Amino acid sequence: MTPRVMYLNADPGVPVLGLKGASIHVRELTRALTRAGAHVVVAAPRIEPEGADPPADVDLVAIPGVLPRKLTLAALEAAVDDQAAAVQTAARAGGVDAIYERFSLFSAAGVRAARALGIPHVLEVNAPLRDEATRFRTLPHPEQAQSLEREILAATDHVMVVSPPLAAHVVAHGADPARVAVVPNGVDGDAPVSAGPGAGPLVVGFAGSLKPWHGVEVLLQACALAAQNVPGLVLEVIGHGPLTDAVTAAAVAPAELRHLGALDHAATRARIATWDVGAAPYLALDDFWFSPLKVLEYMAAAVCPVASALGELPELLGHGERGVLVAPGDAVNLTQAIVALAQDPAGTHARGRLARAHVLQHRSWAAIAHQVLTTIAAGRRLTA
Repeated sequence: MTPRVMYLNADPGVPVLGLKGASIHVRELTRALTRAGAHVVVAAPRIEPEGADPPADVDLVAIPGVLPRKLTLAALEAAVDDQAAAVQTAARAGGVDAIYERFSLFSAAGVRAARALGIPHVLEVNAPLRDEATRFRTLPHPEQAQSLEREILAATDHVMVVSPPLAAHVVAHGADPARVAVVPNGVDGDAPVSAGPGAGPLVVGFAGSLKPWHGVEVLLQACALAAQNVPGLVLEVIGHGPLTDAVTAAAVAPAELRHLGALDHAATRARIATWDVGAAPYLALDDFWFSPLKVLEYMAAAVCPVASALGELPELLGHGERGVLVAPGDAVNLTQAIVALAQDPAGTHARGRLARAHVLQHRSWAAIAHQVLTTIAAGRRLTA
């Protein structure tokens, strides 16, 4: 029997057909679930085209979004209820057997609909969203955000998180430890692959949203320094975000800087395959909870990753066997790594090949989709 799964993405900031990393995550896992034999209904506030094509053989269903900044507390509570009712209606109409929900602020739609319909609910947590909003943005109605988070974590059948720090976070906020599993992000192995070192200059690349903690300013500084010892060094940056102006205004001479802006996933992958080095110079953060898609994409393309020694990254890069680890926020250390890689093109490419072999064996979306479906099958049925 073909399982019918609703993939609920209630976050109005994550367009299903957008170019953001979170959007790519939704589509890649959706594709993997369909390839594993599931019929998937994707429900989200934003399903219109925003730069990417929809996954094949997937139903897209629009649901109302919840925009807390524009609402009073009473209106917010009503919007949360309305969204939950819409998800319940869509799940019933789609005949789904389970709801798999990407955790979103100010939404309890998935767990409430699953409870009403008596079907399993699995929660995917990719970041401590409430903490992020408080630290880096603003969080309206914080008490309501906390209340909804605790409701979801207490009621879900299973929680799948991308890192051990997130596992500790969800347990601290009400999840049953026995129902929490760490499932890092994955990658698709059919991406273009680097042809290896050529006769041209070293190309260092960065792909992703230009957020303050991604360390792109450190990368700009390091490339400017490295270019003094690496003739013709090129830095390519794909993406946009809060630090876009810092990139476009950067003076990194004598290195050549190419800011390519936001590209779709296929174009990004094709460009990554032309690089020698893929950079992920994250700044130091307490409880580094990320499972970075960009690093997995570099590795799948057989491009040597250079990443900050944080969280899962040392283990992912084999503690330096299949990439280079650098100190977070240290432009000098990053400079030294880039120069060393430029001086050893064969070794750089060898690390990239080892990186690709590792992620294809251990970090495929297909394996994650299998785990999701197995978890759903094991889920208890929620009762009202």
